[in-house]
Amino acid sequence: MRHSTEIANSKYLIPMAIPGPSCYTAFFVIAVFASPPSAIWPIPPRTFIPPADKLAHASVLNPRLSTSLSQKKIPSLDGLRAVAVLLVICHHLHVPFFPQGRGVLTFFVLSGFLITWMMLKESESTGDVSIRDFYIRRVLRIFPAFYVFLIVSLAARWLTVAWPNRSLLYDYLSAFFYTINYRLALTPHIAHTAQHTWALSVEEQFYLLWPCVFVAFHKKLRQLTNVLVAAIVSINIYRLVLYFGVHARESWLTYSFDTRADHIFIGCLLAVLLKRSVGTWFWNRITAHTWYSLVPFLLAIASIAISFHRGLAYRFSIGFVLDPLLTAILLVQVVALGHSRLWGWLNWKVIVYLGKISYGMFLYHMLANRLVIVLFGMHSLWFRLPAVIAMSMLIGTCSYYLIEIRFLRLKTKFERETPQKPTASSLRPNRPYPITNRPLPRELESA
Repeated sequence: MRHSTEIANSKYLIPMAIPGPSCYTAFFVIAVFASPPSAIWPIPPRTFIPPADKLAHASVLNPRLSTSLSQKKIPSLDGLRAVAVLLVICHHLHVPFFPQGRGVLTFFVLSGFLITWMMLKESESTGDVSIRDFYIRRVLRIFPAFYVFLIVSLAARWLTVAWPNRSLLYDYLSAFFYTINYRLALTPHIAHTAQHTWALSVEEQFYLLWPCVFVAFHKKLRQLTNVLVAAIVSINIYRLVLYFGVHARESWLTYSFDTRADHIFIGCLLAVLLKRSVGTWFWNRITAHTWYSLVPFLLAIASIAISFHRGLAYRFSIGFVLDPLLTAILLVQVVALGHSRLWGWLNWKVIVYLGKISYGMFLYHMLANRLVIVLFGMHSLWFRLPAVIAMSMLIGTCSYYLIEIRFLRLKTKFERETPQKPTASSLRPNRPYPITNRPLPRELESA
């Protein structure tokens, strides 16, 4: 009765002059927000948690998420790589309703998160971060397969069509120096098998900047958080000014590092927030139930649909802000919920394998498309799509086992050992909530 009186006396009550169903809708909305949570959905009984332990638990990630993040190879991320590369292939083959740049955006968020997470673990275990070792690892991971691809792509063009003209040679030269993104942003171009490497150029430009910034702030993560938030907000404002004020080209807003870096920085910010245990209540809430992960997934689909309808204005204003944030949230959820039926497929062996060879598939998928057309002719899309995916897998497998894996073995020599710390699940396997007044063990404070 007390709550009914509060609702009746509320100044926000909509006048009864509203006709028909609208009145009942308004009453329902007010009742939902004015009633206590227990009146809307049942709350299971909970063990009493003393105030000191409540504060301690508030800074601890749930066991599933903390255990997944503590592993050397974080689960579900190879699956996300596989999804991203398939999105890229589908877009470049003009599969209907597959959005432009969605796969690349996923790669950007993933790269920012993984690079920053590895550097945070190195900083935690050694007290420092070696910029020299970082660049050696990046060179060994990216350069060998990339430069072999450029040679193969140029040779294939020469043997099947003709020696590239001057403009195309400049494209390959800019790709060689990882500046093709600005060449595509500034000059008209024709489609070729190395055009998609603009995304690698954006990432390489990020690698030139980020290690120095991280080393300057790796012992002051709160300040690093502020720097990242300021950079993300500034780039968003800058992009709005370019599109609505200066009327910059679509190509500049799509390809240039200065208008796409915020997507990588969002991945970096995610890693720093998780390491600092900032917003732990939020991460624990969104990973509490599997179906919660459908919310960012469906919102991402809705954003894609709106982008198709509204065009560039939505894409460069709201889409480029909302989509990477939804991707970051979904990343946390699939890492924590990789054991569930909904997202367990991301850890199937075949999907993990696709993620493992995704770099080679990304490099060669345009060349694979040309090869399928030469071998089988210009068939319908529904024949060409699986053929291109299969050909990309074949070439990606060759690239991984003949080139990449040899240098990945060298890369391990420049990785510092990170000791595995106990997590909440390993220390308290049957007791997710602390129930004593004693402070939380230090091992859990950084889990």
